[in-house]
Amino acid sequence: MMLRSTLSTTLPRRSVCAIRSLHASPIASKTVTEKVKETAHNVNLKVGQTLAKGFEKGEEVTEKTQQAAGTAKSKAQETAGAAKSKADESSELAKQKTNQASTGATEAKEDFKKEMHK
Repeated sequence: MMLRSTLSTTLPRRSVCAIRSLHASPIASKTVTEKVKETAHNVNLKVGQTLAKGFEKGEEVTEKTQQAAGTAKSKAQETAGAAKSKADESSELAKQKTNQASTGATEAKEDFKKEMHK
């Protein structure tokens, strides 16, 4: 109270209001260095957030690529397995046909010999 009465008696009323509003404002209390630091901090936060989002997107793409590669590999293995199975079946069938032909040729040879001895 004493400060008010002293100021009001020594300074005109307009000056007291101007002094009070100058000190009451939070913007006016910041120095240029503090404003620069705050701006730099805000920019740093925005850049960090943007980078974090970029990393998340990169991880999502990597995961989807790995899943797609795994699916493609699995399908390729299935196809290769089916092809190998089909080749094995064909090979077995060819062996059987070869054995049948060999047996038929042997029988024909024996029949021919019997016919020649008569």
